[in-house]
Amino acid sequence: MSNYGIFAKYYDALTQNVDYEVRSDYISGFFHQAGIGEDDFILDIGCGTGSMTKCLADKGYAVTGLDLSEEMLTFAVNKCPDSAFVLADMRSFDFNETFDGCVCCLDSINHLTDVSDWKRCLESVAKSLRSGGLFVFDVNTVYKHRNILADHSFIFDEEDYFLAWDNEWLENNTVQIYLDFFIQSGEVYERYSESFQELALPTEQIKELLADSFEIVGIYDDLTLNPEREDSERLYFVCKRK
Repeated sequence: MSNYGIFAKYYDALTQNVDYEVRSDYISGFFHQAGIGEDDFILDIGCGTGSMTKCLADKGYAVTGLDLSEEMLTFAVNKCPDSAFVLADMRSFDFNETFDGCVCCLDSINHLTDVSDWKRCLESVAKSLRSGGLFVFDVNTVYKHRNILADHSFIFDEEDYFLAWDNEWLENNTVQIYLDFFIQSGEVYERYSESFQELALPTEQIKELLADSFEIVGIYDDLTLNPEREDSERLYFVCKRK
């Protein structure tokens, strides 16, 4: 199993504090307001192991999950066998049909570490949505990168694995994330390492990137209808395809 396969294997355990049902209720509320209901077609980009895909599918949406990790999608297919899944890059994907809505959850878009990649992703989303279709996505904020993640470490000491999570602050609001898994194998521990970056963009810059193809319905502090605060750690963008 590849190192990223180890990350995929333990991803659900690492995000067990995420209440996907609450988040899917929050997101589907925006869909309902936009007239998107059961049996309408939703695209979940950066779907990972399919937890949000499943929650939305359980609400009656016809959901297609998209991710670049084959290992992640293996878990997603097992979790949500009635949904379609596509192995593709969120920066460059294309479908013959259009969707009524699109979601991108848990700061997946922050994994794009160049502004040009954010732009390409948004262009791909716009092409995949019908006119008036809704795009709901969340981001880690610059505040979170600078004050919560930067140069901090986190430890997960679980029954079947130990994880050391280290963050290094880089320039331009980027954080380098190092994950070291120690998995018990008999009397020894095997080490698996993974490293990736996340980029946070100021809200005004994200609004500029959206302007060509989307009308911004709202920008909200995490799981609320409140506007962004100085110390907001996660923001939701609700956008309508022009």
